[in-house]
Amino acid sequence: MKPTNATLATALEAHRRARRVVLGHFFFFLVCCITALLLRRAFKFPPQLTWVLLAVFGLVFSADLARLAYHNYKLQRLRAAGYDV
Repeated sequence: MKPTNATLATALEAHRRARRVVLGHFFFFLVCCITALLLRRAFKFPPQLTWVLLAVFGLVFSADLARLAYHNYKLQRLRAAGYDV
C-alpha cells in the first residue's frame, strides 16, 4: 500500500516535533548539569550528584528519546522504500 502525501507529511512533521522536544530536553539537561556542578562546589556535595542527575534524566525523558528513535526509523523505512521524504 503506497502512502499518500498526507501520510508522508504527517510522518515528517512528527519526526521534526520529536526532534525539537529532545533538543529542548538536552538544553534543559545541560542547564541542570551546570547548576548541579555549581551547587556541588558551593555546598560540598558528593560527586554522585552528577550521576543521579544523569540517571533521573534518562528515566524521565526516555519515552521522548524512544519516540524520536521510532520516528527516525519510520522515515528511514519510507526512504528505503523509495519515497521522497
